[in-house]
Amino acid sequence: MDTNTETQDAPRWQRRPAERPREILDAAALVFGERGFESATLANVAERAGVSPGTVQYYFSTKASLFQEVIADRFFSGAAEDEALLINHRGTYAELLRHLIERMWTRLNRPGNADLLLVGMASAPSCPEAGQVVSGEKGARCPRVFQGVIEAGIRQGEFHPVNAGHMARAIGASVIGMLVGRQRLLRACRGPLPEPGAVLKEFLELLERGLAKGAPRVGEGGGVA
Repeated sequence: MDTNTETQDAPRWQRRPAERPREILDAAALVFGERGFESATLANVAERAGVSPGTVQYYFSTKASLFQEVIADRFFSGAAEDEALLINHRGTYAELLRHLIERMWTRLNRPGNADLLLVGMASAPSCPEAGQVVSGEKGARCPRVFQGVIEAGIRQGEFHPVNAGHMARAIGASVIGMLVGRQRLLRACRGPLPEPGAVLKEFLELLERGLAKGAPRVGEGGGVA
């Protein structure tokens, strides 16, 4: 028998055991986004991932713990890389801030993430574990990186002195709001919507003008820059 053919025809859970957690997480993100937390089951996730329900339970124990891991994986998995970019940065902080926001935008726009965000908001009472991820250490790392960039830009004389912590949280909330808002409009609106990339571009330009030390701010010079 051709061993290559045998390998290709084998179920995914037999061929690539090291990839099972990743396949389960990706399948779970789509299932939760489509069905919601309450209606989704481990059997639904197993079917989408091409594994048995027992395999899903082996790696993630319960539906709540799986949902918790999906939230952490989909929205906070790039935090360590973002922190490294800040530590090793040698250019302007405006460039770094733009790059980090674009990285966040790319992560958030993975298939199924917009629906998953909406499900996460709606499921807070029934799955407090997911809320703990958002409000806990993993969820705090992203705004801390933005805060570090803004503080460094202020020290370098590149940015206006602002409350860096408040600004960092406003940036995160704005980016998430753009994604969630668009998803809601897609469900309710029949007309064309602005391209997501164009909306992000306008937001970045507005943010940079507001932070840049050389640009007038509201109340300075009798008006708005």
